[in-house]
Amino acid sequence: MSLQINLKELIFYLNNQGSILNYRQNELLKAEQVNILTNGEVLIVSSNGPQQTLSIRKQPIFEKLGVTSLKEDLRLQNELCKHDQEVIHFCEDTRFLGSEFYVRGQTKGRVFDELTIQSLTKNQRKLVLSEIISFLSRIHSIGYQSTFNYTAMIESLRIQYKTHETRIQTNIEDLLYWLSMNIPEYTIQESLCLWNVELNNFIFDLSEIKLINVQNWNSISFGNPFLELARFLSNYDIPYIQQVTSYGLKQIESLLGIQTKQELINQYCMERQLDQIQHINYNTIIVLLQRAIFKQQCIRNKVNPDKNNIFQQELEILSKSAWNIVLEFTNDDPFQIKLRAETDQQLWSKYPVSQRCKSYYYRIRDFLKDEVFPIEKSQFDIIYSFDKDDHWKGLPGIEHLQKRAKQLGLWNLFIMEPVYGKGLNNLEYTFISELMGTAFFGHQIFNCYEPEAGNIKLLIMAANDYQKEKYLKPLLEGQCKTFFAMSERNVASSDPTNLETIIIKQGDGYVIKGNKWMVSGIQDERCKFGIVMGKTTVNTKSTFTEQTMFLVDIPHPNIKFKNPVTILGYDDAPHGFLEVEFDNVYVPKENMLGKEGTAFAMTKERLLGGSLHHSARLLGLTRRSLNVLLERGQRRIHKGKKQKEGSAFQEKIGKMECDYQICKNMIINAAMVLDYLGARNVQSLKAVSETKAFVPYKCQCIVDECIQLFGARGITTDFILQITFQACRGIRFIDGPCELHKKQVARTLQGNHMFNELINGDGYIANL
Repeated sequence: MSLQINLKELIFYLNNQGSILNYRQNELLKAEQVNILTNGEVLIVSSNGPQQTLSIRKQPIFEKLGVTSLKEDLRLQNELCKHDQEVIHFCEDTRFLGSEFYVRGQTKGRVFDELTIQSLTKNQRKLVLSEIISFLSRIHSIGYQSTFNYTAMIESLRIQYKTHETRIQTNIEDLLYWLSMNIPEYTIQESLCLWNVELNNFIFDLSEIKLINVQNWNSISFGNPFLELARFLSNYDIPYIQQVTSYGLKQIESLLGIQTKQELINQYCMERQLDQIQHINYNTIIVLLQRAIFKQQCIRNKVNPDKNNIFQQELEILSKSAWNIVLEFTNDDPFQIKLRAETDQQLWSKYPVSQRCKSYYYRIRDFLKDEVFPIEKSQFDIIYSFDKDDHWKGLPGIEHLQKRAKQLGLWNLFIMEPVYGKGLNNLEYTFISELMGTAFFGHQIFNCYEPEAGNIKLLIMAANDYQKEKYLKPLLEGQCKTFFAMSERNVASSDPTNLETIIIKQGDGYVIKGNKWMVSGIQDERCKFGIVMGKTTVNTKSTFTEQTMFLVDIPHPNIKFKNPVTILGYDDAPHGFLEVEFDNVYVPKENMLGKEGTAFAMTKERLLGGSLHHSARLLGLTRRSLNVLLERGQRRIHKGKKQKEGSAFQEKIGKMECDYQICKNMIINAAMVLDYLGARNVQSLKAVSETKAFVPYKCQCIVDECIQLFGARGITTDFILQITFQACRGIRFIDGPCELHKKQVARTLQGNHMFNELINGDGYIANL
């Protein structure tokens, strides 16, 4: 704030005022003691101590109320504080500061905080809180014509959270979603608010418990009075934890001898003549969320790196406290899923699936129904139109839905690590993945699509801090696309030891030379980098330690796009597949992902979960194909009868449903084995391989039968059937052909057979 000031004349004037010299104990003011604050105040410090420091104000504190007179401003301060504010000198001469001004000394009084208030008696503590509540009721009585906008506030909090995100906070994301879905319909008129309602902002009389002033008026403005009251009372909802949340008052207020939260609310209502506080719980949840996000900002901005662990603990406690209010407020059903889950008992059965997973499931189901399915055909129309200028660009409808899904917290659900994702396990994500799979673009919309999902897993697993900042972060945010280059045309790429692409060390980096094909995603104009796998060494004793992965940026002059690959006549734009030549592509050594020779082990972990999720996604498309056929049977008339009434139709439907349930149970079983035994256990590998060998083939059979029963329109682009069939046929090769997985199952089965104690029992193996 600019301030007109004639410093020399001002100091001369002030040094000739007896009241000022008396206050400063005859110490003359000097130019070097004058500080001009950003709020327009002039601060004049004293070498005799802070008690002789002066402040000069020319701007009314209540200027936002339309107050222009300093005398009227002082009158309003006195009225709100119920105490005459000490003014040492009032100057109506405008020569020095361009307007009249007044000079004040430091308010002589007491300031309390959570620690010092404990030195008071119980009655005195109650009086402190009662005085602050009375002050807030007075200041909130000064109304304003504007109404408070909860929607804008929640969106602002969401932006703050994402801007300062250091790790995924599932409680915060759920809170943002719940708040946006439950915005009060009640209109709240804004009033004057202090905003800084920390205990140490209030000044009390030296001899009695009486509020006489506030330390900082500068943040005063108009806002939601009930939100400010909730801010002052929010400590009542935070548990006391020594050295972490020492300010928490939950369940210990009686030990401190202070009023309960409800008693203070009752006092506020009585003094403002209100029947009740509208939506006090909703406002308290917002306040706790604000405080949690502030702790996140402290971590992100490195306010005090030594306290980051404390900040993180506070953040989690604050967000959990807010979420506990939601649970209590909604009878443990914040997203109204209990009834839906009970209705879907066949779906959930007795599987160990969390309420959080179920909430995501139903939120996604509503999102698919309301926003995804209605625009799906229009996105296919864009693809089929084959506009060369737009063919490899992102689909506008899908990009819009990605932003919506991200806003709703339905994002990166496949990531098990709670730092980066939602913390769902493989079993829980299986249910989610099948549901998302019912929409062809579903996994893309929720940022769970390949190759991004697999590359994100690799980066989480092996990337260093530099790589995570440059490559992982934009992928997590959906800011770019990526590719994965492993397969090669002329070798059986399901065995990485066959790879012919070589990566040679050169200077401070490496050079990649070789051809890759079935490279997915690289044609998309949003693609910014990818992962390339090749041989960096020759090790005849251990061929599985020859391969290394590198992060490669595009575009690059030595990366040449060759033959586009279509699958059953479909180019899968803007995703797509391509043959790519890496013609002596130089990459710096810091782009090596993981350690040299570890690529094979990394791909096994990447592909295991990926294979399972491919099957679950395919199961979703198959379920939808069955539903399309069932609806067709309801409407199609043949010889005066509905198709669904035919015994042959019913028999085939029954068989397909049995096959579908077999596939689903295989996937669920593999997910549970993987969760229980981990990705490196051979039994997990067997369970996933069984699923990958069986499910795509059986789904292809089901969809093929659906097309046959549906009729000729089933092979047109009018329905989802034909593209589902293409997906089934393609996935029988992706992440290893069915034969490879069958061999893996056989090898594991043969190994298990050696330890089968029954084979040595009499009669078990007879006449061999």
